[in-house]
Amino acid sequence: MSNSSVLIAGAGPAGLVLALILLKNGVSVRIIDKEMNHRIGSRGSGIQPRTLELYHILGILPNILEAGEGVGLLAKYVRGETKPMGTFPLSEHIEPTPDTPHPNGHIVTQDAHEEVLRAYLRDLGCAVELGSQLLSFEQFPDSVVARIVKTDTDGNQVEEDTRFDWLVGTDGARSIVRKQLDLSFLGETQSEHVALGDIVVEGVDPKLWHMWNEPPKLLVLRPSGSNSKVFMLVFIDRSKAWADKTLTREELIEEFYAMTDRRDVTFGPATWLSNYRPNMRMVDQMRVGRVFIAGDAAHCHSPAGGQGLNSSVQDVINLGWKLALVQKGLAPETLLDTYSEERLRVIAQMLQLTTDLHEKTFRGDGKNHDVWFRGGDVQMLGVNYCGSSIVQEDGAVRGAGATAYSKSSAGRVQAAYRAPDAPGLVRVRAGSDDTPTRLFDVFSVDVHTVLVFGGNEITHVEVLGRLPKETVRAVLLLPQGQTTTDGASSALVLEDRAGHAYAGYGMRVDELSVVIVRPDGVIGAVSPTAEGVERYFQKILI
Repeated sequence: MSNSSVLIAGAGPAGLVLALILLKNGVSVRIIDKEMNHRIGSRGSGIQPRTLELYHILGILPNILEAGEGVGLLAKYVRGETKPMGTFPLSEHIEPTPDTPHPNGHIVTQDAHEEVLRAYLRDLGCAVELGSQLLSFEQFPDSVVARIVKTDTDGNQVEEDTRFDWLVGTDGARSIVRKQLDLSFLGETQSEHVALGDIVVEGVDPKLWHMWNEPPKLLVLRPSGSNSKVFMLVFIDRSKAWADKTLTREELIEEFYAMTDRRDVTFGPATWLSNYRPNMRMVDQMRVGRVFIAGDAAHCHSPAGGQGLNSSVQDVINLGWKLALVQKGLAPETLLDTYSEERLRVIAQMLQLTTDLHEKTFRGDGKNHDVWFRGGDVQMLGVNYCGSSIVQEDGAVRGAGATAYSKSSAGRVQAAYRAPDAPGLVRVRAGSDDTPTRLFDVFSVDVHTVLVFGGNEITHVEVLGRLPKETVRAVLLLPQGQTTTDGASSALVLEDRAGHAYAGYGMRVDELSVVIVRPDGVIGAVSPTAEGVERYFQKILI
């Protein structure tokens, strides 16, 4: 039925982003989801600054930003009072800088988020196949045969066995793919009962988050948008009162009135409800042969800190470019082993971070408002791949001992960390206009970007001559005020007219420095020589 190279099982944000990356790399995909209709509801709605940067590189950021808004204030109430005892920021507002243009998180309900991603997929000729469930699969040396059952709107079912080159399970915490691979999913289940769902609420300000805390119970109304009456109602009970029972809409509303004594607040329909006990779990590998897992299929966590959805997206951005290179015959299959190598270290620290935040946020007495404040590491701008076997760290302090959530302190850009942005770049070429561009617009998910700073004509020619042609975009960055080329015609030549590239990357005008930016926006190498550049690509390509 399908000649697609990659089957993606699960059409949440992780699966949709992976499909988009593979298609942009010229790799055919089939993305399926067992649901008959696209999921509704806000669910995971916080998009962190690092994910916004990756969406910028992916070319989808404007529509993501348009679909949501910034993080608001938290209003805390005393029982029976209609006015809050105070409002508190959930995060510090940070002014953009040249190297970090998206420093603040953004709230986009997950259904709106997914619709934006699906629209971009439709533009590339791909649609999510609803009502299609992966039942099982069998691996062979050169392929995976997937058994899929397709259910139509009348309930009729048809099974098929289809061969793919690769299978990726982005099918959630109850992942069929993970279970069939028989992967460990170690961790713990928290004791408290959590009930949540989206519900229409009248009588509260949609621009604010609203919280009532009477230990052992906590209740939060999180807005879906300043022009919406839909809120996510989150109820947490740390007692044994509800144990493993399922709360209905009516029971949730009764709990609300009992905790708040706010009869001025009324409720409309609930679009979805969920009851669970928080799990903090992860696998110990994310690849078995030709099958991968990503997102919630590989790790589940407390929602505290808003890291889960973002980690899921960053999983597939790490996997996507590697899988594309291997599928196109440009990289050895061993490159795919670095997916687990790089991501498991990050996920382990993410789970520690979110578990610590869960303890502070949901198990305190509610008197310390600071536990709701989010900043620093949760922005994910310091997530790195220090110690990776494919990172080439010439001339830099080796970062193998750095934690996965930590920013470089080397005084200049360092391999394994995010590549900063730099605006104010102007093309240097006869007939080109002076419209400025920026590095985040130059980077791409389908090529490595090689930035050449400083040096002279001889060193430029040597570096460019050693670059692989099919997988690289070379960019020669001239210092501010230099507008003549030196014969490096194979490169995109940009004048750093605003000076942000040299300053932000910590580069000198009189010294050759080459920065290799991977398709996932991570610096793969910083080298002062052409030989160093060549050594990096020997780690990546055939």
